Amino acid sequence: MSLRASLAIIRHEFRVMFTDPSTLLFLLIMPLLMVALMRQLFAGALAAEGFPGANGSEFAIPGMAVGFAAFGVSYAGFTFFRDHGWGTWDRLRAAPVTSVDLIAGKVVPTVSVTVAQLALLFLLGGPLFDFRVSGSIVAIGLIIVVLALSLSAFGMAVTAVSRTMQQLNAIGSVGAFGMAMLGGAWVPVASMPGWAQAIAPAMPTYWAMKAFRSVILEGGGMGDVMVPLLVMAGFGVAFTVMAAAKFRLEDAKAYYG
Repeated sequence: MSLRASLAIIRHEFRVMFTDPSTLLFLLIMPLLMVALMRQLFAGALAAEGFPGANGSEFAIPGMAVGFAAFGVSYAGFTFFRDHGWGTWDRLRAAPVTSVDLIAGKVVPTVSVTVAQLALLFLLGGPLFDFRVSGSIVAIGLIIVVLALSLSAFGMAVTAVSRTMQQLNAIGSVGAFGMAMLGGAWVPVASMPGWAQAIAPAMPTYWAMKAFRSVILEGGGMGDVMVPLLVMAGFGVAFTVMAAAKFRLEDAKAYYG
């Protein structure tokens, strides 16, 4: 692996990513608008769960951050399909870079943007929505990093099994919607019907929200979030194994069609 080669690909991906203003709109502006619209509703739900002093941002900030992060995980996959569509994939493979350089160059920007998105929403939640964390800030940071890695691994697994952009969009969207809704990021698990509550633990986002709740509302620390962190890491490993088993650099990807 060449660090220089990986960094060159990473810089290119960041340049392409931030030439499109929709990235900022979708990952930051839309979640903040949803928090503003929904936090009063969540305040009532939290009060019913025994947190009468909560203003709703304690659920809305992590919930919207996690939900929108789940929808952004297919970006790494999109970059592979984009290179096939632009005719640059074969040139990349012919360059003096290894397969590890290529994959790292595609995945690292996605992980970095997911971490930055989650962190920024938490930071902006304070001045904008009176968001407060009663537990360990270090634990919050670790949850963000492990979740970002797990979601990015899911994105690579979806990329590995997809042959067309339509498949990537369809599988990625269904998976992201399931993680956001059934994982308890957009609707408190306690408010879901019984069948949905039974499914929720099968989503990495469920464990992220469980960990955030422990730290934000219950004053938890590192010891209180170790089980959710390990489960999220397990999801990440499983997704990575799936991606490694299916992904081949020589496979053709159809940008359209």
